[in-house]
Amino acid sequence: MNKKLIAAALAGAFVAPVAMADVQIYGFISAGVEHAKATGAAGNVADKDQYEGRMRIANENSRIGFKGSEDLGNGLKAHWQVEQAINVDDSNSSSNWATRNSFIGLAGGFGDVRLGRHDDAYKLAIDGVGLNVMTNTTADNGWGNTTWGRAGSRRNNTAIYFSPKFSGFGVQASYSADETRAYDGNERTDASIYALAATYQLEGLKAGLAYTRHNDTKTLANNDIDAWALALSYKFGDTMVGAGYERLDYDVKGGQDYDQASWTIAAAQQFGAFGLKASYTQLGKAKGLADADKYKANQWVLGATYDLSKRTQVLAYATRIDNKDKAAVNFGVNPVTVKAGSNPQAVGVALKHSF
Repeated sequence: MNKKLIAAALAGAFVAPVAMADVQIYGFISAGVEHAKATGAAGNVADKDQYEGRMRIANENSRIGFKGSEDLGNGLKAHWQVEQAINVDDSNSSSNWATRNSFIGLAGGFGDVRLGRHDDAYKLAIDGVGLNVMTNTTADNGWGNTTWGRAGSRRNNTAIYFSPKFSGFGVQASYSADETRAYDGNERTDASIYALAATYQLEGLKAGLAYTRHNDTKTLANNDIDAWALALSYKFGDTMVGAGYERLDYDVKGGQDYDQASWTIAAAQQFGAFGLKASYTQLGKAKGLADADKYKANQWVLGATYDLSKRTQVLAYATRIDNKDKAAVNFGVNPVTVKAGSNPQAVGVALKHSF
């Protein structure tokens, strides 16, 4: 009996890895210690309502994911991914499943189609150029209420298509459905979002051109947004330089339409295991609004990395956002409490291990 149990256990040990052979576990854990603050708000803002300087243990966008694929024959494959954020600095925080890019898709000679929660085509095309030099840290300068890439995001209920690459050129298109269709008065809104982008890569050159349309944007009183962006970078040897431009046009229902543009420059230099990175981003005035210059902001980022191994890295960074009196731009990762006119800044050191 014991020999049979042992044989069954050994058989199970060998069968399980075979059944899971097409599943990959991946991700990274990254956390650091930093000093952060956001003070200097415009108007009569009490000290208690500002983000006074403090030390923080910062989770630097850690995540874990599972992905796999199956060959269906004739050049067709099914593939899937489930990825979620994990918080390594706060035991009271919960991490739900599929908070990051998670999808089921089909890929073949026609390209790649995915359904689920996913970065839109606008974000992928611009982010892929590499201008966000300290991405996944508090010095991250992209996406959302930040200085750069403000119109792109990871979105629910998304269908996205990637074309095959032709001589370095590729096309991406995404559609994010509004499944709620909330009422605005007696009319139902349709806060759907679509994006179209083109990418190009040849040796050290990377380029991304993207357009997106946001309908009935709930966060902006059901206004519509049209946005486009162009990003370029070039890497020669261990040096990377790049620049980008983005413009958002706001169609304000029952109010004053306006537009706001931003531009960014970035550079990185690698010296063996040691790397230096820097960027500067300027968010321009809100053209069409009164006191347009008071909506301006800028951000500088300085960073350094040291590779302890292929999978483990030490990072150091410093960043500051200068908001004019009516601007309230924040960090893309680990945001702080920002009042109009206050200036978020952070200095930190982190450790990152990828798996």
